[in-house]
Amino acid sequence: MALALTTYTEKDNCERRCGNMIEPYPFGLNKSCAWSSDHVLFCNHISGNLSLGKKNPVFNISLESGTMTIGVDRALDCYDENGRPLNSTSRSPWVTLGEDRHYTLSDIRNKFTVFGCDTLGLIRDAPETFWRGCFSYCGHDVNFTAESTCSGPGCCQTSIPKSLRSFNISMSSAMNYASVYNFSSCGSAFLVDQDSFNVSDYKLPVPHDMRVKKYSNVVLDWVVERDLTCKYAQSNRSKYACGANSICYDFKKGKGYRCFCEVGYTGNPYASQLSPGCQDIDECKHPRQYPCHGNCKNKQGSYTCNCPFGMSGDGKIGCQSRLAIIATGILFPRDGHSIIYVILALDRESTCY
Repeated sequence: MALALTTYTEKDNCERRCGNMIEPYPFGLNKSCAWSSDHVLFCNHISGNLSLGKKNPVFNISLESGTMTIGVDRALDCYDENGRPLNSTSRSPWVTLGEDRHYTLSDIRNKFTVFGCDTLGLIRDAPETFWRGCFSYCGHDVNFTAESTCSGPGCCQTSIPKSLRSFNISMSSAMNYASVYNFSSCGSAFLVDQDSFNVSDYKLPVPHDMRVKKYSNVVLDWVVERDLTCKYAQSNRSKYACGANSICYDFKKGKGYRCFCEVGYTGNPYASQLSPGCQDIDECKHPRQYPCHGNCKNKQGSYTCNCPFGMSGDGKIGCQSRLAIIATGILFPRDGHSIIYVILALDRESTCY
């Protein structure tokens, strides 16, 4: 059996790669390599899979948006020809992030989604402070390949509230699929990231789906400190995680704060003893993103762009030529040679891009 080797950084001797996933600080595979124990993730060294706990695989960690994409099981509810539930194919996953942990489900990115022709899907949190759901119905087989939205036969969606830390999915049927059994005997419900969701990739669920592990992409918002504001953390440096050239933002949809690089800088905004923090962007090396129609000069956190000689204006937008030909002629000195002359004046403007 082959092992999926992890990668250690040269500086801190911490594992930062698990399979194909790079795990940036403040996360780590053990507490000494992470900001806190709540930022410790699990690496299966056999499969090379990174996970939050040992159940939910991690597909992406974004420092720029403060999000993490994980995989969550889809709920599947199937019936036989007599309208009896197939218990062996039904599952209602619980996902609990913990009330005292640093993660919440993104209400902006995720939507509760139901597929089926006689399917009621419900989602609730552990304290049962909210219930939400939708009913999906269709009177015929549905081909989603030409669909662009989940708003017609066989598919429905609804939003979730802010600051959600747990959810459970339950499913039922109005008529136990009796009237649609010839073409549909199952329903499926799941939370899914709208940025990765494409209804045309889906089919009406079937009992065989239970044999294959199917995850939906779910986005979590995360913070570096759970119960602290930027102001409080800055007064207690041991609780302040932002590094050089970074800025602190309070998390608006719950308690805690995040760090982001200042404008003109890029890199990891979270401070560690060996991390260089956010580094200056050399804008002159990226003219497509940072245009300059003149002479570019990089500065810490910004850049300047001066128009060439004889031109004026903002070099980042466009330069105006101030040189104009106002007279030309030929001189014939007594020695028999001719001299062509051109007189230029700085009195005319024409934009140069």
